[in-house]
Amino acid sequence: MPRIPALIFLPFALLFTGPSVHAAEIERIDLHQREAVQIQHQRRVGNLRAQAQRQGWIVRVPQLFVYLSDRSPVFHMDGLRSRFERQLDWAVERSRIERTTIDLDRLLANTETHDGGIYGLEDLPEGDLYIVLYRGEDCADCDAVDATVVEWLEGLGEVDVVWLDIAMDRVR
Repeated sequence: MPRIPALIFLPFALLFTGPSVHAAEIERIDLHQREAVQIQHQRRVGNLRAQAQRQGWIVRVPQLFVYLSDRSPVFHMDGLRSRFERQLDWAVERSRIERTTIDLDRLLANTETHDGGIYGLEDLPEGDLYIVLYRGEDCADCDAVDATVVEWLEGLGEVDVVWLDIAMDRVR
């Protein structure tokens, strides 16, 4: 009986070991909204949703922002909407610039590290996508947005993600 080279069996071995799954690489960075900024935002009147979208004012959570690798905004969601990942997928897939969403540098200007340091655009690592999630303590909707976005990112395959978790500390 002739010998069969081992390389012939390699595709069959891979077939039975399951598909090779490339997961998203997510680097999380924890920041929090500066207290003075939170107080200033809470004093705003009028159409808060429209103002927040233009000016980057954060009054309630969750707030989700998504930016492309060149840091251009593609998605913003105020609160939690069912099946929002479909809209997110569409916006990112088409690299559709969301002109009404606040720039990432303006959001970062309102935050600080937990030791009071400044964190700016120049401090951000390189990534394919930037996720910014404003969240509050014991916020079930924030956790739901987080889990949905993580699941959505895993479906994208091999992608480098920089995730900014921005805590909305309670203002005294």
